[in-house]
Amino acid sequence: MRKIIFLLLFTAHFAQGQTKISGKVTDTKGEALTGVNIAVKNSYDGATSDVKGEFSFETNEKDSITISATYIGYLPQEKRIMLSAKNMTVSFSLKEKMNELKAVVISAGSFEASDEKKGTVLKALDIVTTAGSNGDSYGALKTLPGAQQTNDREGLFVRGGTGTETQTFIDGTWVRNAFSASIPDLGARGRFNPFIFKGTVFSTGGYSALYGQALSSAVILETIDLPERSSANFNLSSVGIGGSFQQLSKSKKSSYGIGYNYTNLTPYFLLVKQNVHYSQAPAVHQVDLNYRVKTSKTGIFKFYGYVNHTAIDIQRDNVTSLDYGQDSIRYEDEFGIKNKNAYANFSYREFFGKGWKINAGACLSSNHDDIVLKVLNQNGQITSDSNFKYREDLHITNGNLLASGKVVLEKSLNNLNTIRFGGEYIYNEEKTLAEYVPLLALVNYVPSRIRENFAAIFAESDIYITNDIAGKIGVRGEYSALLGKMNVMPRISAAYKISRKGQFSVAYGMFYQKPELTYLFQNANLNYMRADHYIFNYQYQPKDRLLRIEAYYKNYTSLIKTNVAGAFKGIANTGKGYARGIELFYRDKKLIKGIDFWISYSLLDTKRDFLNYLRSVQPDFAATHTANLVFKKFWVKQMFGINGTYTFSTGRPYINYNTSNPNLPNADAGLFMTDKTVAYHNFSLSANYIKTIRKAFTVFVLSVNNPFGFKQVYGYNYAAKDLNSNGILYSKAVTPPARQFIFVGMFMSFGIDRTQEAIDNNL
Repeated sequence: MRKIIFLLLFTAHFAQGQTKISGKVTDTKGEALTGVNIAVKNSYDGATSDVKGEFSFETNEKDSITISATYIGYLPQEKRIMLSAKNMTVSFSLKEKMNELKAVVISAGSFEASDEKKGTVLKALDIVTTAGSNGDSYGALKTLPGAQQTNDREGLFVRGGTGTETQTFIDGTWVRNAFSASIPDLGARGRFNPFIFKGTVFSTGGYSALYGQALSSAVILETIDLPERSSANFNLSSVGIGGSFQQLSKSKKSSYGIGYNYTNLTPYFLLVKQNVHYSQAPAVHQVDLNYRVKTSKTGIFKFYGYVNHTAIDIQRDNVTSLDYGQDSIRYEDEFGIKNKNAYANFSYREFFGKGWKINAGACLSSNHDDIVLKVLNQNGQITSDSNFKYREDLHITNGNLLASGKVVLEKSLNNLNTIRFGGEYIYNEEKTLAEYVPLLALVNYVPSRIRENFAAIFAESDIYITNDIAGKIGVRGEYSALLGKMNVMPRISAAYKISRKGQFSVAYGMFYQKPELTYLFQNANLNYMRADHYIFNYQYQPKDRLLRIEAYYKNYTSLIKTNVAGAFKGIANTGKGYARGIELFYRDKKLIKGIDFWISYSLLDTKRDFLNYLRSVQPDFAATHTANLVFKKFWVKQMFGINGTYTFSTGRPYINYNTSNPNLPNADAGLFMTDKTVAYHNFSLSANYIKTIRKAFTVFVLSVNNPFGFKQVYGYNYAAKDLNSNGILYSKAVTPPARQFIFVGMFMSFGIDRTQEAIDNNL
């Protein structure tokens, strides 16, 4: 009996000394967290939160205690409390740890195209298999919102900007000649194979402070590191032949490769009639080299380079001579170009201790153009007609040499915060020489030469407040010895994650670019051109789907005008303009079983008063509405796929020299650029069949561009003189060289089986 009484008294005393602690655990948004471990420090007392985030436990501790709350993916939290009552309430609000997989991504103005980034839009296989792109990266980028369908000229035209306002960067350094040699009124392809890159960023505006001298857009490419294994490739198509091999060392610490491609469209043009006569169909020889070596466990050195030779020569109707009205004396313009281009890129990446990283790069490039312009009579001889004097036989030589170096230092701070800074230097030399040959009497025009020493410094920081809120702040300063002027450009962007799948981003940036060399040759006292970008972006990305909606406004100042009274040679930085719009991109691999498709739409409102424009108008390279529908379907059992692309854009304005000739003092400004071309329609279709031939992964491709023969007009060329004196200049539409383009090809890979990759990407 005494033992029972003692036990009861002890239990009562023990119970009297207990304190009940209860509470709730949430995240910083107030959402309940389940499974959080709540414990009294240096004790076995504690509990785990339930589905409502609530917990409750009892403790025999006295006076003050420390209670901790720990949960995977969140920062631990401790609270010190005084045990002053039998029932006490303690609540916790846990802050999520910075996690690269969960953290918000700043996406305003930028389309990622890599295997490593969230928000991936196009991978290399997407680029080469998008119908109508013909394996050209820039052709595939034209299916994304913001890009214009300017297939009659060189460059990528983005959001009301000219082709020269979009620049390409490889491993951080600027590429001077990203497009192949071209003919006026005919488009140009990019020079690079998409498969040499592991990442592509197409920034339609608001890009990083690490890059400059691109007023509207940047295409940022990153070359691949070491290959997974040794391999070889062979391709045979209706336009050429080529091959390459890649050798990985036994230690898997280095690799080298070489490739050769020969393109010649002569056989194709014999089968498919063109509306221009090619004395020399486009012929291209290109040799590629690469070398990669791991310098340490975290460091790598990479080299990529090529040598390219292109030759094209065409003859087509001289528009001015057509005004004679007599077939017997119509003349032809001959335009021939021989281009030699060489490029070498060196890059080095290394991680150091304490979160430091270095990215260093250098590039060398050389480009040489020999251009021949002739006016030929009906007998194929240089004309002696005085109406074509000084233009009947003209030789132009252009050359440029570029050397650049860039260093970026990066320091990783806590919670994904990062700061990076560095500088770059560019030496650029441009020269041109024109020779007029009237009846064998050679006349040399004064050669022009420009040398530029350009330097830039920059700093940028990624700031993560939480996984849901992040920002990027940067500044870039540049100095041009040629212009003798400096500039400073702030850039800032931020993103807020409103749900697990959706987020908002905003960006502002100031961008400068030097005038084109055409104008600097004539007037070296020009200033930088400027554009200010304002971007608002919403992105929603559930599994296998992506929706992007983006609105933007760009303000242009100090653009080049070429008809300024009182200015040196009429050229000055007095132009201005704006571009604003809304863009939509939707990609879905889930809605229709087995079909991957995307839709892009761009609404562009833009006006410019620049060059020889008489007033502020929509420029001739801009369409108000542009839309693309791309689809891909692959049948696994048959290893067969089809891809299609439909593109639409409204008509573009053009200068009608009969109603508003900007070269005449009495030109009617009210009618200037009021005429528009017909709307642009294009449908491209390709079929792909995969087969293994003697252990070689082989893809057979058949593609047809514009099979329905839509009429496409890019603009009009006008006669230089009214030869028949009827008061109207003769005009001729600028059209593609043929209504359709057909491509047949076979691509073989030895050592690499891309079958699963093809299936996953709906090749």
